[in-house]
Amino acid sequence: MSNLDMSRFCVLTAPFLHHTLEYGLDSIAANGFSSIELWGASPHYCLDDYDQAGRAQRVREINSMLAARGLTMAVYHPEQVRQYPVNIASPSAYLREKSLDFMRRSIEDAAAFGAPVMMLAPGWVFLDHFTQADTQRAVESVLQLAEYAKPLGVRLAMEQQDATTSLLCSTLPRLVHLVKATGIEDCMDIPLALEDGGTLDAYFEAFGSLAHVHLADSGYRPFGEGSLDLEGLLAGLQARGYSGKVSVSLWGAVHYPDPDTPLRACRDWLLTHGICN
Repeated sequence: MSNLDMSRFCVLTAPFLHHTLEYGLDSIAANGFSSIELWGASPHYCLDDYDQAGRAQRVREINSMLAARGLTMAVYHPEQVRQYPVNIASPSAYLREKSLDFMRRSIEDAAAFGAPVMMLAPGWVFLDHFTQADTQRAVESVLQLAEYAKPLGVRLAMEQQDATTSLLCSTLPRLVHLVKATGIEDCMDIPLALEDGGTLDAYFEAFGSLAHVHLADSGYRPFGEGSLDLEGLLAGLQARGYSGKVSVSLWGAVHYPDPDTPLRACRDWLLTHGICN
């Protein structure tokens, strides 16, 4: 594969949730990355933590923090499953509308951040009670949000999730149905997709293209510390014409105490393996 520029990679901010956002952005910039995927959650940024004026002020503060470090926001990823009372597939019309309002405001924030892509979950259902009606509610809600996002220039992307996060998109066929039924785009979370038996071929055959990619080694470990053929996967993305961003996605509490070290390991792997100049 030909070398990629470091600008093709962005960094998910979730591992820095136990540090200030300033600390996380400093680390990201110091490691040579130029863009982020902002995990929209407290304490860094949850829109419901502010009144309208405070929300606008916090968005301006974050934009200033990014600009001061030469960073941009490639993706906005508002927390929206389980940890917050947000469920766009809820059987409760009240909660569903409340959730849609939260997501509409999230789309507005994505536009204000200058993020071209926003991650969207379809809501969640109980493991022991999953019906076609749940899927239909999710489809109807996503259609509303997709229509809202269009004039704001925000592309909505959905990824496969594990069953305890959302049964609605816990398999590739379920994800394909939601994406095709609503006209939004797909994000491939590579560690989860491959753990479920997925392949690059299966994703590109299903969707034709991808809006975004989440990348980590197996178990969301730093690059080179797991069992995935990361070089082959990146070459495969390139061979299939993928030209979007790839997020360094270090999920898990194991990274919270010292998020700098695994991020640095990812940076070093990209450089030492000749992936990036």
